[in-house]
Amino acid sequence: MSSISRLLLAIILCASFAAVAAADETADVARAWGLIGTWAADCSAPAVKGRGAIISYEVTPDGSLIYRRDRDPSDLNAVANARVESDQTLVLSIVLPKAKQTRENGITRTPDGSIRALFNRGEDDSYSIRDGRFVANGKPTPVLRKCD
Repeated sequence: MSSISRLLLAIILCASFAAVAAADETADVARAWGLIGTWAADCSAPAVKGRGAIISYEVTPDGSLIYRRDRDPSDLNAVANARVESDQTLVLSIVLPKAKQTRENGITRTPDGSIRALFNRGEDDSYSIRDGRFVANGKPTPVLRKCD
């Protein structure tokens, strides 16, 4: 095997390990914060496709973190990054392939362990949620309780 072939193989292996490590780190941040699981305002309500009333954060067998809405197997979105801010807000970068965009979601934990969205913004800095309220109607985001 030539030196160039060995170098290319080493680069490919390093890139593969780096991608796996990044996925594991994102899942570890979410796990440590307490996010993994299914969340809803009403855990007994049936899932209605497209409503977004039931949110799941799951770790895949390869260690990646995914975001799923309404238990819909076709509505899977990769969480590319997770970080915890100094005020304990969890910030997720979620890749939404159907919408062809990446959005950043900020989530806070309430004293009883429930969660609530504080913001949802696009890469262009457009907000659908700002300061815990939907931009479209000014209503506060719902408190979600852990279902499982």
